[in-house]
Amino acid sequence: MSYLRKHPFLALIIVPAFILYMVIILRSGSYYCFHKECGIFFWGVHGHDAIWHLAIANTSFNSFPFIAPTYSGRLLTGYNFLFDWFVFFLSKVGIPALVTYFKIFPLVWFIVFTSLLISLARKIKNSPSFIAFVLFFAYFSNSFSYILNLYHNGTLWGSSGILATLSVHTMSNPPFAMSLLILLLILIIVKKNHLDTKTVVWLGILNFINIGLKFYGGVLGIFLTSIFIFSKSLKKPKELIVYSAILSLSVLFSVFLFYDPFSSMKSGSIFAFSPFALIHTITEEPSLFYMRQITDARYYLLTKGIGPRLISIELFNLTIFLFFYLGVSFFGLLYGIVGTVTGAIDKFNRYILAVIILSIVLTATLVQKAEWWNVIQFFYYAIFLSSLLTAQLAQKIFEKKSWVRIILISLMVILSVPNSVDVMKHYGSFPGSAYLPKDEIEALAFLKKQPAGVVVAPLYDLSIKQFPGPNPLYAYEDTSYVSAFSGHPTYLANILQLRLTGIDYKSRLEKLKRQDCSMLDEVDYIYETVKHPSMVKLLSCKNRKIRRLFKNSSAAIYEVN
Repeated sequence: MSYLRKHPFLALIIVPAFILYMVIILRSGSYYCFHKECGIFFWGVHGHDAIWHLAIANTSFNSFPFIAPTYSGRLLTGYNFLFDWFVFFLSKVGIPALVTYFKIFPLVWFIVFTSLLISLARKIKNSPSFIAFVLFFAYFSNSFSYILNLYHNGTLWGSSGILATLSVHTMSNPPFAMSLLILLLILIIVKKNHLDTKTVVWLGILNFINIGLKFYGGVLGIFLTSIFIFSKSLKKPKELIVYSAILSLSVLFSVFLFYDPFSSMKSGSIFAFSPFALIHTITEEPSLFYMRQITDARYYLLTKGIGPRLISIELFNLTIFLFFYLGVSFFGLLYGIVGTVTGAIDKFNRYILAVIILSIVLTATLVQKAEWWNVIQFFYYAIFLSSLLTAQLAQKIFEKKSWVRIILISLMVILSVPNSVDVMKHYGSFPGSAYLPKDEIEALAFLKKQPAGVVVAPLYDLSIKQFPGPNPLYAYEDTSYVSAFSGHPTYLANILQLRLTGIDYKSRLEKLKRQDCSMLDEVDYIYETVKHPSMVKLLSCKNRKIRRLFKNSSAAIYEVN
């Protein structure tokens, strides 16, 4: 705050960024009414992703070992749940999970994120103009998806959803947002360029936390820490061994605590080697930078084996991918590469570049179990780190004694803005895309007061989704909302997350589709949506004592004896 008082012009960047970031998250999780439909509304991905985190926070930690919220009888493994545990902890001291997730966290995060950015920027170059560039590009680094949208559809609106790799989307992914704070702390320590046992212990603690927050960020944080320790201790083998041991122990402890790798690996490896699978989409998808001749040539050359032409095509694909996904930060990446080759940038920036390259390599060579494209989350960190290099490039241009600098800086700023405007329009509209109706709030509050037990709820049915929305959560997507708002584990829900955590759900899914009466041996409550009933067959099972506990215009709850 003292620094901002000295340089109040920085508020011209911070205030618009604060408004934009808060618009994305702050209104979700609040009670509104729209056309006589009242309830808790959610905007964007919060209607699915946030519900999953709330399900973990309100359900998983009520017993030990921690349980899977949407697959009763299974432990919570293979998942970075540290952020959710923090939300749970605050709920136990009287702060509801909805309030922490949608109100307290965003405000605290933005303040800390901005403070850490200023702190790191001052260590790199203590110049108000440079700090302004760091703040701007860290807040607003966006893709060039609007160019593609303008070409294909003749409009800028809707561009932010084409390549979902925008800095302003950070508030759509709170665990990722938290991991950026840890990464900034690691960068600040590395920039100090001092290494001793105390520093390594702190780095070990930060990497432990980062792995628990976000696996992808944890991997990159470990890499950054490792190359820093290695470069500082290369000529001191005893220290290198001790420091490596400290870091390794913290990493192993975190991996086993949060991911239980032995259980998670039972369903197969989390990642598979599939070079350029994600990269190829940029020139293969008709809605993107479609190039049929390049694609046809690549498929043909694959039959002939690896050669110079195939390599050149793949490098072209990678360049196009990086250009559109990084946007203006693509030039920051080039600045880092050229600076490394020529020796124009220091060791700290080479560390940053090394982490960026690793994130690109992991994105380009791997696919992930369940959702193959999910490796794009490695790339999120490349976007953030590239923004630091972009700020340095902008500062170099700014220091030039030429009128051309005004044009170049203005172009960098203008080209970064369009997707942010589109995000503001999307999240600033009313109402949100999904909501929990007030009658379901009442029903789930009633269920929450019942003795602990397993709930079976209807499968998600896409046919009842209305366009345009808003849709009740049960008609919006396959979510975890029954667990999120009742605190009870469900028999089966949110199949996407079950796939991501490696749970074999198929036999249970078939039972639920058939309304197999044998399911009732494994559940204690039946939750039925009144407007779209789908549990009729299950409720008529013979030789089962089923008693209705609650009913209103939206939901009915039955107890299974």
